[in-house]
Amino acid sequence: MWVSKNLASKAHEVTLISSRGSSVGEGGRGGELPSNLNIIETIEPSWEGTVAEEAHYLMYKEILEKEYGNGNGIVWDNTWHCFSYLSAKKFPNMKIIHTNHGTIEWQKVPVKQLPFPRYIGLSRLHAKYMSSILKIPVRYVHHGIPLPPIEETNNYNHKNGDYLLSINRIVKEKGIEDSIELAVRTRNAIKIAGDDIHVPDLSYVQMIREKCQNTNGLAQYFGLVDNKTKTELIKKCKAVIACPKPSWIEAFGLYAVEANAYGKPVLALANGGLNDIIVNQTNGFLAKTPRELQEYVEKVYECSPESCRRRVEKLFTDKIMTKNYLHIFEGVMGDEPTFRW
Repeated sequence: MWVSKNLASKAHEVTLISSRGSSVGEGGRGGELPSNLNIIETIEPSWEGTVAEEAHYLMYKEILEKEYGNGNGIVWDNTWHCFSYLSAKKFPNMKIIHTNHGTIEWQKVPVKQLPFPRYIGLSRLHAKYMSSILKIPVRYVHHGIPLPPIEETNNYNHKNGDYLLSINRIVKEKGIEDSIELAVRTRNAIKIAGDDIHVPDLSYVQMIREKCQNTNGLAQYFGLVDNKTKTELIKKCKAVIACPKPSWIEAFGLYAVEANAYGKPVLALANGGLNDIIVNQTNGFLAKTPRELQEYVEKVYECSPESCRRRVEKLFTDKIMTKNYLHIFEGVMGDEPTFRW
């Protein structure tokens, strides 16, 4: 939504197709939507995977092929299963780009059958991983967020919080239990917030709840919270912590950027996109294992709020993300050779 809104503000005609309500929820900060941003909502948000995405695709298929089949615009697909590539195969002049936001699942669509699939990952290692699975070239563009006003951070970022904060979805891949165990070993309080509704394994959620209950009050479980609550938790924490499992790839790590934007450092395992975000002693610390990571807990104060925020300002704002995508869109529209991949 941020890129769509920013492109429209630059006088580009933009049509955003999304599930119901998601375009409002991701609208970011401030103001009315530009008049040249046309939003089309399809199905209710769903976690039914391929079935839901195909239903989503069938609702916008006609406009996709009618408006973009002749190559007069860019189709930027952010879905998991890329059904729009079926239309691209049918209309070879369609200029399509796909950004993948996680792991690569079995593809039911003819990605490799297109001369230029134009796949994009979210970080260097994510793109490398995607390329190794799909056997096609993959580029990357970092995520970005609207920077919170500096005055929203001034009241908190020079105060040392008294707890660690996990703000990941409550799933096995995120290694929530490792973050809790690290906090217990170092006698640090920890708060666990994250989506525990739209998850594949509720037994894991229950295990995390019970683990928090058995820490003599060190761990506090919140589960799913609204954006306002999440922001307040970030502002008042010592650091955000993440221990993604090595068997899984962290495509980017938006929570790390959100923490840094409020001047908070990040303690994390060196997994996927976190390697692009975090620089040791600048905006957090990376380690290979939870045991190694715990050695940095009391060093987080070496990362100043200013250096954390500057890292985001330099690389990870929504304006920078928009600029990077616009560069790609213009190159693809111009059919420049370097944008055929």
